[in-house]
Amino acid sequence: MNTEHLSKITDHLLEDEGQSGLFKADDDTPFPLDALPPVLNHVATEVSWAYQAPIDLVAPETIAVMSACLGKGINLQTNHPDPTYGLLFMFLATKPGICKSTVLKWLSKPMKEYQNKVRKDYRITIQNQLVQEFQEKKKGDAPKDWQPTQKAINEEIGKTLPTLIAEHYSQEGLATTLSYNNEYLVIMSTDVSGVIDGLRGAKSGGYNQGEILLKGFAGESYDCNNKVAMDEHLEEIRLAINWLGTVDTLKTFITDPQIKERGLLSRFLFARIDDPIPHATVDHRKVATGVVDKWHKLLTDTLSKYWRSESVETVKMSTEAIQLYVDFRNDYVDAQDELGGLSSLPERWAENALRIALVMHVCMHSNKPADHELNKGTMSDAIRIMWWFIGRQLACIDEVKGFEPLANDCKVKVLTKLKNDGPCTMRKLQRTLSLNKKDIALVMQWVKQGELVTWNASKGNRASPTFALVGDDRIPKDAELITE
Repeated sequence: MNTEHLSKITDHLLEDEGQSGLFKADDDTPFPLDALPPVLNHVATEVSWAYQAPIDLVAPETIAVMSACLGKGINLQTNHPDPTYGLLFMFLATKPGICKSTVLKWLSKPMKEYQNKVRKDYRITIQNQLVQEFQEKKKGDAPKDWQPTQKAINEEIGKTLPTLIAEHYSQEGLATTLSYNNEYLVIMSTDVSGVIDGLRGAKSGGYNQGEILLKGFAGESYDCNNKVAMDEHLEEIRLAINWLGTVDTLKTFITDPQIKERGLLSRFLFARIDDPIPHATVDHRKVATGVVDKWHKLLTDTLSKYWRSESVETVKMSTEAIQLYVDFRNDYVDAQDELGGLSSLPERWAENALRIALVMHVCMHSNKPADHELNKGTMSDAIRIMWWFIGRQLACIDEVKGFEPLANDCKVKVLTKLKNDGPCTMRKLQRTLSLNKKDIALVMQWVKQGELVTWNASKGNRASPTFALVGDDRIPKDAELITE
């Protein structure tokens, strides 16, 4: 039998099968900017130009920031019995030097300013409350100009300060903050490596810290044993997440077994933005004043209506929009076998498309979104954006095949130790970094791959394998390097 010929036929058939599917890895197609509502399109274009940042980064960020302003104040009525909220979990990764922090700082500025305004108003309320209590206690004998000290005001406020935005968190700390803020928060960070380490359990003995995030996506109840919390039982928590990080941090996030297996990864819209750092120019660039004002008004008006609202507006979908959503969902249901290796990742694609659609609908009808149906055009554009994310997600998954986060963690520890301290014996590495047998095997593998060098530094009969970074000038001149 001509096995070589048979192999070529098999490869050809498999290649054709992969090309015929709807679901393909794609990190080249640009973000569908024309799918955004005009206000988001205009802001994304201006900010991308002014900061020389990739439009593939800025455009999704406008959606994420706008999403975070919806809080629990507005939802979408679909064909499902439960309402859908427009709160997104997003994680975008780039190379260093791509203006991630600058872009998010600009986009989120109206949110932070509004939070500061609410906090100042709250502080005045507490101050007036203390004055009133003092006057009642003194029964009219109090000086008319008496005011509480700043310390007294701070003590009275305690943990009740109105909070919209959190960055680093523990589950207990997040539960406490949620309990004082209508059970809603935005978790936002431009350097998410430490956040991911905490999520994976680096500070909690390896215990995953994602349970409260899972609850916050679905709007479920959460019980904690934190004695500081005002109420140990949270009835319906909601979270929005906007994370920016490096490509390596995203790799660690999407390959972590607990994050994947518990379904947290499927809640996220994630993408790697692989644009190179642009050349500097002498051009003077600034976001137009009209764009700044329009963005500030959109976010401020949205927060004033929905962040601390005690009521909920409901937007209805047109029949045509629901049909588009159903068709999109059935596309990946029909491709279950093809997508079987992705675990639970596809399960939230349709729901995230609905969430994107609600964000866009509020942008287009910011005055009274509940007076308008979410129509076919908006749903179609939201699905186009979701297809862009699907292509990026599949590309990320392809990129990290074979990547093991635990091995990577070990590698980072070993390389950092050798960089800082110079050559180290295996015994010292084991003792100071708590390496196990698998870790030792990895160290030897990195020697074979040419990333480390080793030699026997023993002066007696007992071997003393010692390791160093390639090219380290602290390696003894007489060291006989072992290459195999």
